Amino acid sequence: MKVLITGGAGHLGITISRYFLKQGIPVRVFDLDNARNRKSVEGLKHAVEICWGDITDEASIRNALEGIDTVVHMAAILPPVADRMPSLAGKVNIDGTRLLVNEIKSTGRAIPLIYTSSVAVHGPTPDAAEPICADQHVCNPKGAYAQTKYEAENIIKGSGLDYVILRLSVNMYFNFEISDIKRMFSIPLKNRIEFCHPENTAVAIVNAAAKFEQVKNQTFIISGGPNDRMHYRDLIGAILNVMGLPVPPEYKFTSKPYYLDWYETGKSETMLTYHIKTFAHYMQDYTRELSRRFTPAFLPFMRYFVGPVFGWMVVRFM
Repeated sequence: MKVLITGGAGHLGITISRYFLKQGIPVRVFDLDNARNRKSVEGLKHAVEICWGDITDEASIRNALEGIDTVVHMAAILPPVADRMPSLAGKVNIDGTRLLVNEIKSTGRAIPLIYTSSVAVHGPTPDAAEPICADQHVCNPKGAYAQTKYEAENIIKGSGLDYVILRLSVNMYFNFEISDIKRMFSIPLKNRIEFCHPENTAVAIVNAAAKFEQVKNQTFIISGGPNDRMHYRDLIGAILNVMGLPVPPEYKFTSKPYYLDWYETGKSETMLTYHIKTFAHYMQDYTRELSRRFTPAFLPFMRYFVGPVFGWMVVRFM
């Protein structure tokens, strides 16, 4: 089996590639040719095949599909860009998916398609009485990102291809940028949230490929499970506390409900067996990454000097 990962040069794509490689499965990464993506794949370039191209270009897709046995479709415009540039989100998330589906069909081969959608398709659910379930809760996408992901799901479901749709929950990495700090305030502190370690997501995708015949033509939510359910205040508080910083004042956060919630993952865990790491593991990894990126002295300096003395001021200027 040889796997094509569209949008594979992103953080999650790199993680998924490594897990496929651990299983001895060859990988072809398909993504835009730019400086950021070239840097991203540097650590993989001798282990995987790199195919530069554009998901909105038929010829690129046709070339990428040559000799491929399974497709993991991740190429997408994500928030906040998707909601700021809805026409671009539509071109990539909807039109790109339609082109991919058509090119797979044109091969005349039964190529399994695994699509990474998002829990965003369920929309904000602040009044939900129980965890959101893919099989029971009606989708109510709000905003360009959620709407385009939902439309892409429907294109795949109506294509006649065999597929697995995975609605992904919160996946966080360690290279936070200024845009991430700004987005921090776009979720209410009281919002329910269920963290999913990115390695859990990678395992779910790899297992969906390995068990495709058992799980095909189904939709699953991939999230952290009951042990990683919390409120947004808990998540932000834990991350900031690593540096000795308090949670910013509540008035800085929006009061508009966000699309994240708690999820029913019993079915997906039973069939895909992917809960290998928790939020606690993420926090350990995050702490090590901060020490590696700056210096071992960075965190003690933040915790015992900057945080206690200037912490309240730092978070107010975020």
